[in-house]
Amino acid sequence: MTCRNCECPFHELEDENLAFSTTDFNCLVTDAVKEISFGAGEVLFTQGQSSSSLFSISEGTVKITCHSTDGREQIVGLSSPGKLLVGLQSLDDDHYRYSAFAATDVRACKIQHRPLLAAVRHKPDVAIRLISAINAQLAYSRSLMLVMGQKCAAAKIASFIMLMAPGKDHSNDRFTLPFSRNDLAEMLGLSEETVCRQMASMKRHGVIYAPRGKMQVKDWGQLRGIAEGTLHIH
Repeated sequence: MTCRNCECPFHELEDENLAFSTTDFNCLVTDAVKEISFGAGEVLFTQGQSSSSLFSISEGTVKITCHSTDGREQIVGLSSPGKLLVGLQSLDDDHYRYSAFAATDVRACKIQHRPLLAAVRHKPDVAIRLISAINAQLAYSRSLMLVMGQKCAAAKIASFIMLMAPGKDHSNDRFTLPFSRNDLAEMLGLSEETVCRQMASMKRHGVIYAPRGKMQVKDWGQLRGIAEGTLHIH
């Protein structure tokens, strides 16, 4: 099976220098994979549902939520195209531990647990890729914990924007934060008023530009300073 999902941990690399193929490439777990699409708002799976698959996102954004003991739905993360596998925690469990919804239109590779685990047993390269995906999940979780550990509201918001920004080249391309100010407030443990006030301040100081749900970082240096607590704006 060939696939254009260059972000999937199970893509086949073009050569030993880790260069990606410019066209299609082979999938290392072809017997486990089915390409699938979701419209914005559709459900990939729900917390407590019997688990049989995980997902590698090739396009769009997935919102991860959990239900608290009092029944409230809490946003606990986002997944975009990259090394993260949505539903990875369910690989050794009978049920999903959180819910996943398409925050935007989503294209993904749906990877069945059983044939994936069979490939792990017989193909060392697949096992190494799976370990890398687990490490990426742990690194993301640590980054999110660092965001939540910030004491200052502005630092929390700036750190979160940096975490969600696609790529590492610090370009000025716009990207979408597919949730409301209230969603962001709940996720960061802030009031909606505080989130609105802090983001308005960042816009006034030319740090970000955020028209109609889009986000553009105009000054990465200032944003990083706010995130690190070395720059304070009012």
